[in-house]
Amino acid sequence: MVDSHLHLDDSAFDGAREDIIARLAQERVEFVVNNSCDLSSMRMGAELAKHDRVFATVGMHPHDAKSYDEGFEKEMIALSHNPKIVAVGEIGLDYHYDLSDRKTQRDVFARQIEIADKLKLPLTLHVREAYGDAQDILQAQKRYLNSGVLWHCYGGSAEFARQFAKQGHYFAFGGAITFKNAKKEETVLAIPKQQILSETDSPYMAPVPLRGTVNTPFNVRYVLQKLAEIWEVTFEDAENITTENCKRFFPKIAAFAKHR
Repeated sequence: MVDSHLHLDDSAFDGAREDIIARLAQERVEFVVNNSCDLSSMRMGAELAKHDRVFATVGMHPHDAKSYDEGFEKEMIALSHNPKIVAVGEIGLDYHYDLSDRKTQRDVFARQIEIADKLKLPLTLHVREAYGDAQDILQAQKRYLNSGVLWHCYGGSAEFARQFAKQGHYFAFGGAITFKNAKKEETVLAIPKQQILSETDSPYMAPVPLRGTVNTPFNVRYVLQKLAEIWEVTFEDAENITTENCKRFFPKIAAFAKHR
């Protein structure tokens, strides 16, 4: 099992973080990807990536786009040279909370796409209630999209997913697909199996039957169970498909896995 998106740096894990990391092998979680949101989480993610099964990203969440500056960008680039830093993310647009103004979000999103291309790293996207503007930016920045695009916790339409899947984009699903009113089956089936990843977004988005609790990477099994149900395959097949997809999307993880 793999968890392609989580936040082990989050304070919800204070006091339990090292135990969770130590249990990854026992719980059959092959690896996890800790996603950056701001300067402190980016630094902590790089530190956590010293653990064998932990990888990390660099980048600034749209909530914090107002804090993006030259100093952050320089540190982002410097940290990216760590072989355990596997992507730029999570970056994008969030118009639900508007914690940074929308123009700033768009400008910072576009800038980080350019940086990712220079670093030859794939993108992990956070997009909420902003799919039209995200589409426009991706189209305008298309020449920089040379290392892959992953839509984290995808919540858009099946048609939108189908459109971007044809362009080679990947999509990650987490606990939300287990919710009774989620209606994600159509969206999942609109995307080729080879372009879907599993995630938890821990400590958020705990799956059924654990809603309301602190989510952990171990709960990715519930996501895989739901994917297996939608695909009409075994749990083991869903596990193998998403694991191979994750290694394909993140070349640095694939390279590391070969030398374990």
